[in-house]
Amino acid sequence: MDWVFWRKIKFVHFVYCLLFLACALQLFYYGFFYVRILFVKHIDEVKQLSTHTRTVSVIVCAHNEIENLKRLIPALLQQEYQYFELIIADDRSTDGSFEFFENLYKNDNRFRIIRIEGNTEGVNPKKFTLSKAIQLSKNELILLTDADCMPASKDWVTLMVSALGNNKEIVLGYSPYEYRKGWLNLLIRFETVYTAIQYFSFALAGVPYMGVGRNLLYKKTLFENNGGFGTHSKVMGGDDDLFIKDVATSNNVGVCFAKNAWMWSIPKENYVTWLKQKRRHLSVGTKYTLKHKILLALQLFSQIMFHFAVLLLFYKDYKYAFAFLMIRGLVFVVIFALIARKLGDNYKWSWLLLPIEVVYIFNYLVIVISLAIYKKIKWS
Repeated sequence: MDWVFWRKIKFVHFVYCLLFLACALQLFYYGFFYVRILFVKHIDEVKQLSTHTRTVSVIVCAHNEIENLKRLIPALLQQEYQYFELIIADDRSTDGSFEFFENLYKNDNRFRIIRIEGNTEGVNPKKFTLSKAIQLSKNELILLTDADCMPASKDWVTLMVSALGNNKEIVLGYSPYEYRKGWLNLLIRFETVYTAIQYFSFALAGVPYMGVGRNLLYKKTLFENNGGFGTHSKVMGGDDDLFIKDVATSNNVGVCFAKNAWMWSIPKENYVTWLKQKRRHLSVGTKYTLKHKILLALQLFSQIMFHFAVLLLFYKDYKYAFAFLMIRGLVFVVIFALIARKLGDNYKWSWLLLPIEVVYIFNYLVIVISLAIYKKIKWS
């Protein structure tokens, strides 16, 4: 009987240790990293901005994206910024993109479309195309987005340049996904916000590790001095996060998440397609620095550990388990909702955050396991 009693005591102590460790780790991330976003002062109104004379090259790489470009190019050419050029880098398209847009905008001296035919053996085609576009650009500031995106306002360029200030070389922008009906869209939007919270707060804490190529600005000289994408030119993906990993320092990165500076993107509408996309993104993460790997892994581990410990505690004392779940859940929902609002979205589905978080963790584990078993990565 005594042995059974002590075994129960040890089990409960083990579970509580897991819970307290998980909560301590999460409080560290909330208090040291994420909360920084709440104290950032950013300019939302262009009328408050000073006049900029910095020249910008807006670059879009596209492969068979004629329909998306028909939407995007007019929106980019309507940007209320005086000194910019728009470069469309046509990556071996077969849909007539080059001929169509070359003829349509031949009288607009801000517009250039360049056709990429060849490639350097062993270099990822997207990185080769982007490198050529940057090489041919006329201006010092490079502002990137994708063909399936849409700027939130005519002030996108102005706001991104404003965030550069006088002493930054990089600006990380925000690129949310458009609203669609269904659970998958909720998951995608949650994952997008959560990822943004991480890379914005890590940058604000002086440990930047990534940006998103759908909304990213950096200096051309920074790209050239780094040798372009040289350290990861063969890797599929990583033209945004691996490049930022190489060139970002504790003090050369600015952030811009003003709502008028968002770059909206079209979400995946099929779970398998989205899963393939996330596999590609996570596979690039293996190239991160050890410091960043540890920070990101501990954050995910704390979430898994908490939910696992709560499940174990339900087996012994469901009242305490429920109390832990509710207290931690309340903290998570409040902080997430406040930061989401700071990013410019009220997220009226906050009451769904806890189940979405559980689904997010499960999917993350599925992707990690699938990468361990099947390492081959496809673009789509």
